[in-house]
Amino acid sequence: MKNTDWKKKGDAVFAGTYSRFPAAMVRGEGCRLRDADGREYLDFLAGIAVCSLGHCHPAVTEAICSQAKKLMHVSNLFYTEPQTELAELLTANSFADRVFMANSGAEANEAAIKLARIHSGKGRFEIISLSGSFHGRTLATVAATGQPKFHQGFEPMPAGFVHADFGDSEELEKLINPTTCAILCEPLQGESGVRPLTPEYLQKIRSLCDKYNLLLIFDEVQTGMGRTGSLFAYEQLGVTPDIMTLAKALGNGLPVGAMLTRSEIAASFTVGTHASTFGGNPVAAAAGVAVMKTMLADGFLEDVRERSAYFIQRLEEVAAKFPQLASGVRGSGMLLALVLTEKGIEHGTDIVQQLFERGCLINFAGMRVLRFIPPLTVSREDIDQLINELSEVLGEVG
Repeated sequence: MKNTDWKKKGDAVFAGTYSRFPAAMVRGEGCRLRDADGREYLDFLAGIAVCSLGHCHPAVTEAICSQAKKLMHVSNLFYTEPQTELAELLTANSFADRVFMANSGAEANEAAIKLARIHSGKGRFEIISLSGSFHGRTLATVAATGQPKFHQGFEPMPAGFVHADFGDSEELEKLINPTTCAILCEPLQGESGVRPLTPEYLQKIRSLCDKYNLLLIFDEVQTGMGRTGSLFAYEQLGVTPDIMTLAKALGNGLPVGAMLTRSEIAASFTVGTHASTFGGNPVAAAAGVAVMKTMLADGFLEDVRERSAYFIQRLEEVAAKFPQLASGVRGSGMLLALVLTEKGIEHGTDIVQQLFERGCLINFAGMRVLRFIPPLTVSREDIDQLINELSEVLGEVG
């Protein structure tokens, strides 16, 4: 069947929660996708920062197929080899020594919220997050999300969440009260426009948590797993959280999430306080093990940083060439944005659509930047192709 056939069939059966491109993707390899009409696309979306090793990475594919032949699911009433190995890899390469396995970023954040509340004790339940943040689509994680547009139609929001203005540590401190138990933030906000939190700001948040005996939760669902050039973004910032959440790239396409913390905090989760039927499923966990081993291999993250520097340079060239449309570049690793001017913002959606028609996939994040989140394995040649197509589109728009 063709793209038009799949679109017609899908529109007849799906809830209308997505605005989809008119293409049905049928195959992927590396940084390339192919649709039902046989058209190829250069993918700088990576399933929204998920397929960080590229589509159908051989090591991940082999791990999935091998595990699927042995054991698909038994629930967390039993131990499994892949889940245990994945937890060992996560703790051995982070600040944490305990892991709770989930299926998604929202679920990992739900676990973090519940752990923060139960660990902090009776009467302490409120969590402060930041304006512009994004933490998930469940009711609790939507309430934690500091973007009112995601709240609309779902009010009243669950109680216990307040939002501090982005970058204002003094205002944040004023929100702390006897019911506060934690501060939740992304080291770099992805969905609201690739907005980095400075090391100084994060260090101030860490000091406030220490001063008021609060837990610091880092949502690294998008920034984790090599996306910013280190395995976890916190490693570059001189700030260590008490709890960290992961998902997206952890399974390179299979649904798996994780909440990481220290033993003394994890001890507040006892038998029956939290659970997930599918969390750490053997097949998803096997994919996660393959992802971790690939990213931890000598030179992998160094190569990401080197190609990131090249990508930033090329994007800066674009910004300099089209100052009427773009004002600069921000982000780190392979989570980058071309910041648009007011005129550029007017054309943001159209720029993305024109690039799609040219066979290049990006998105318009926060209605203010063009966001680029390609596989970490993207080549210089792929980057050059994207830059050439982007330049032609901006030349037509401008």
